[in-house]
Amino acid sequence: MSELKNKIQQCIDVLTPILTESRLAKFEHVLSNRTRHVAMVLEDVYQSRNASAVMRSADGMGIQDIYMVESYNTWSKNRSVSKGASSWLTLHRHLDSEDPHAACLAKLRAGGYRIVATSPHEGGFTPDTLPIDKPVAIVMGTEFKGISDKMMAEVDDFVEIPMYGFSESFNISVASAVVMNRVCTRVREEGVAAGLSEDEKQYLRLQWGFRSVKFADEILKRYGLEMPIEK
Repeated sequence: MSELKNKIQQCIDVLTPILTESRLAKFEHVLSNRTRHVAMVLEDVYQSRNASAVMRSADGMGIQDIYMVESYNTWSKNRSVSKGASSWLTLHRHLDSEDPHAACLAKLRAGGYRIVATSPHEGGFTPDTLPIDKPVAIVMGTEFKGISDKMMAEVDDFVEIPMYGFSESFNISVASAVVMNRVCTRVREEGVAAGLSEDEKQYLRLQWGFRSVKFADEILKRYGLEMPIEK
């Protein structure tokens, strides 16, 4: 067993007895439906409540990863909107990077993602026709101007939601929910993703357990442990 795996297991062994059986069962149910085949990318969303609403939808649809570009607008947790969803997600933030766009895109490329911009003007695919043979990262831009030119220049494809009324587009939280729902449903129906690996599940068990136990850091310290950071 690697050093990281060993540390994760040691922390789990300490925290698990503190958690209720119903909480542990909930972890397993959620883990069995989690996917990294679909990820959301939030680029400088102006209102934190909108970003939090996207996170809540992502969690509900089984998406684990939210990639964030915060060059101008920094997200702050809005618990009344997210209902705590951000605690169960993996948030990839790049606050210490000189170029958040480049850092985010590099991480997505390293993960093998097809980067897809949502745009009502660019044409391209719909949520029903978007290729899902490889992992998909869906980019949502600001409420006012949409996705930046800088991001647009780097995306692989475009996806738009068919509109049948006078409105040209949905707001960011509705649009993201529509796209996520259809793409995630297709991923499950077509069986293109096998879900999380056991190592990924184990690390999430620890993260979720840590966030569920009061003073978890102090409890781990009593055993000479601290939360390991997965690189």
